Formats: sequence, structure tokens, C-alpha cells
Amino acid sequence: MEITVIVPVKNRREHIGKTLDSIMRSGVAPKEVIIVDNESTDGTYQFCEQYIKNRPNVTLLRETFPGAAAARNKGLRSCKTEWVYFFDSDDEFDYNFISTMQRFRAEGYDMIAMPTRMTVNGKSSVRTFIPSGDPRVQILASVLNTPGMLFRTEFLKDVGAWNVECRIWNDWELGLRVLLHQPNILWYADKPFHSIKVHPDSITGSCFSTSYKQLIRTLTVAVSHLNSSILQPLSSRHAQCLSCLYPHLDSLHYPLYLRVCILLGNMQNEKMLGKSRDHKMAVKSLTIFLHDHFRPTFTQRCVGNALRLYTQLGGRGAWRMALAICKRK
Repeated sequence: MEITVIVPVKNRREHIGKTLDSIMRSGVAPKEVIIVDNESTDGTYQFCEQYIKNRPNVTLLRETFPGAAAARNKGLRSCKTEWVYFFDSDDEFDYNFISTMQRFRAEGYDMIAMPTRMTVNGKSSVRTFIPSGDPRVQILASVLNTPGMLFRTEFLKDVGAWNVECRIWNDWELGLRVLLHQPNILWYADKPFHSIKVHPDSITGSCFSTSYKQLIRTLTVAVSHLNSSILQPLSSRHAQCLSCLYPHLDSLHYPLYLRVCILLGNMQNEKMLGKSRDHKMAVKSLTIFLHDHFRPTFTQRCVGNALRLYTQLGGRGAWRMALAICKRK
């Protein structure tokens, strides 16, 4: 198995060297590393220029369109290996990751999914990992995330690669879209890989209100997937095999509705705690989004309000409750 690792980077001059070193020093090196600079202004590009000297398997590219999704797609277009993996520019690569992946018999699989560790305020824990191809699990639990997905390159291109409209939560959106194409996934749950630092713009970030406009844009993209009578094929492969497209899109509106209710509760909690000056507009905008995009029944609305209030008051694990409710349907 030959793997290309793609690293998007913007203004990470103080961190990128450590990240690249951890990739290059792993037990088995990737076939190629592609660094994609996204208009850095702090000397990151110049540092990377020096770094790639005498390293023939490391390539440096530039992407002018803003956002990590665009940078990742730029690297994907240059990928020559059968498998591709994306890694963030300020995390540390697991020494045994590639050697472990290469032990698998991955013929016939579209992707490999695995757990990761996350670090918040210096505390490390294993990120939620539920080996399931059920899109409801992705909607509510965000199981598929950037460092938790190793793709067969052509499959990722077939399903449309990264969505440049999604400036945050782009891995959540990609994970959902991938599952709507019902891929053949090899689930590896034996151990977590990497140590991922959580930032405010990540799906597990500490403040949703500061980036609510971008968040609502990503949610709008997700709703558009579910409002399609059939998810439009993006390749000749899917045009010839419509059975690979998820047949129950209508059933996914309810879990997405509950996810948004929980997000609204998080924003209202931030308002109570005074975390963000944007919380009033965030709460108002997400409330309007709920009203405009969902038509829940009376019972569903009651459940959504209960989860919102529970989260607003500081309750934890509302997504688990929502998933249990949806699975009873």
C-alpha cells in the first residue's frame, strides 16, 4: 500500500516543522508528502521551501482559494498513489500509523476508518469512535474526521473530494457525503492514532458562536444533500451503480434536526457563560435556520427542545440521547 500524506498549512511557521518531522520520522515513511500553503503571511511558505530541500518525496504547492478544503483538493489533484491521507499542520503523526495500515488487505475497500486521540487544554482522550456506516451516526457523533479517514484516491475523487464551500466542519460534511455513497469501509478500532489538538474552528471546538456564519453554511450544504430525491452521481462509476447511493435520505432529516437543536443549546450555553460577543446573532441565525429548513412533527419538536434545553443548562452527551432516539425509529 502506497500512501500520500497531504498537509494543508496557513500561518503555522512555529508548528509545521515539528509536524513534518513527525511524518518523516514515522516507522514507515509515506510514498510522498504534499504540503499545500494557503496564502501564509508569517514565513510558513519560505520555511517549507527550505524544508523540502534534499527531500525528494516532499512537494510544496500553493493554493490561493481560502480554506483548508481547497488546499486539500489542490494536493489531491497532484496525488499519484492509490491511497491518500490528510493531516493537519500542527499535530503530531503517529510513528506506527503507516506500518499498521500497510498490514491490512485493503483490496476492495474504498477507505479505512480509525480512531484518533484529541488534546484539549493539555488533556488527551480518545475521540468518540463508533464503527458504523449509518449516516445518522456521522450526523450526531462525527465519527469520520480528517485524521480518521484513509481514502482510496479514486474513490475520494469520485464522491467530489472536499467541499470548498465548507470552511469549518468540512470533515463532518465529507464524512456524511461519503456515507451517502455507501462505501466499503474497513473499520479499525484496535487503537487510536495521532494526537489531534482541538481548535475553536474544529467540530469539537470550545466556542460555536464565533464562527456561526461558516457553521450555518456547512449545515446548509448538508441539508442540500438530504433534500435531493437522489444524491447526484459524481462519476461514471456511480452512474452505472445507483444502488451504491443511500436510499433513505428522508430518514436523515430528523437526526440532523436534533443535531442543530443541540448546537443551538450549545450557543445558548455560551451566551449564559458570556463566552462570545457574537452569541446573540448566533442564536438568532441558527433559530431562523431551524425554522426555514426543518418541518418536525410535534413530538420531534418536543424532543429537540428538550435536548436544546438540556445542552443549554450544561448537560453533556445530548448526541448520545439523540442517536438512541433516532435508532428506535
